[in-house]
Amino acid sequence: MTIQSVSIIGLGLIGGSLAKALKRSCPDIYTKALDRDNTSLSSALSNGVIDEGCENLKDVVEGSELIFLCTPIDSIGLILNRISENVARHTIVTDVCSIKGSIMDSAKDILPEDIYFIGGHPMAGAESSGYAYSTAHMFENAFYVLTPFGDTPLEVVKLMVEVVSSVGAFPLIMDANTHDEIVGAVSHLPHVVSAALVNTVAELEDPSRFKEKLAAGGFRDITRITSSSPDMWASISIANRVKLSGLILSMIDNLQSFHSLLNRREADEIEGFFKAAKKYRDELPTIQSSTSMPYYELYVDIEDRPGTIGAVTSLLGEHHINIKNVGIIHSRGHEPGCLIISLSSSRDVDRALSVLVQKGYRAYRR
Repeated sequence: MTIQSVSIIGLGLIGGSLAKALKRSCPDIYTKALDRDNTSLSSALSNGVIDEGCENLKDVVEGSELIFLCTPIDSIGLILNRISENVARHTIVTDVCSIKGSIMDSAKDILPEDIYFIGGHPMAGAESSGYAYSTAHMFENAFYVLTPFGDTPLEVVKLMVEVVSSVGAFPLIMDANTHDEIVGAVSHLPHVVSAALVNTVAELEDPSRFKEKLAAGGFRDITRITSSSPDMWASISIANRVKLSGLILSMIDNLQSFHSLLNRREADEIEGFFKAAKKYRDELPTIQSSTSMPYYELYVDIEDRPGTIGAVTSLLGEHHINIKNVGIIHSRGHEPGCLIISLSSSRDVDRALSVLVQKGYRAYRR
């Protein structure tokens, strides 16, 4: 990689993971970082994750060829204003926020024309926040959206693609408006719906507290994202309020339509409602594979007992079959416990099927 110096402003979950991933893949890159938590900076320095910890914005950006803004959405404009005079010409500046439109507008208004801003959004994360939870493999096999301006030089975009690829992610280039619409639908709206569902259940009268005992399996799975940072999601929701408001109204229309069918006991139409959703949901892995995610999935039914997952993954490892990702279907309301194993090729799926079936596992393609 031609970039030799990187600055990271905000050494939390994403910023810390970027620092670790870059240092692992490109150890010669000189990395500076700034964070208000001195413990995070000290830890990163002592572990060799960064080469320099800085105390102010001027010091952290001077001399860097690539600057990552890894702070909350509502602080990006202020940071851009404060660093604009200290960033060298032809430097690439990028962010990691899940909203792109407003940030791209701010960058266009604030930064000089000879500084290249490329919006970024790694589709990765965790329920816990902070540098302590950052990992070098955070971005492996994850999409990483880039939203360059239309007049950004092609060689600059290519360099950013190279950086994203170096941390194990799949770069995906799109315009900011499209990003905000799609991410609003597949990420922001689900957080709102999940929280609304949890609040609905919490408000249910249940003196005996049976709901807590029965709220396992499917309910816990589909509401897991509600455990994410409330203040972060408040900022995200407000920042994407225009797109999100339209999506919420569409969701309300869907619920009102179902409510009407339910009251009229329209069994065929109700079945059609569920059938249409099932069809689209079942096609999602195929849709991803046919675009840019090079995964091939294998399902393995397993018993719910200690060591089962390890036995399956170890068995495939013994036969030199590299697993790209592992998912777990927790709910047993419809089917037994199940592993979803992602592999890099159809040939690997064939090999894995043969190995697992020979060992008595019930394994099958999607």
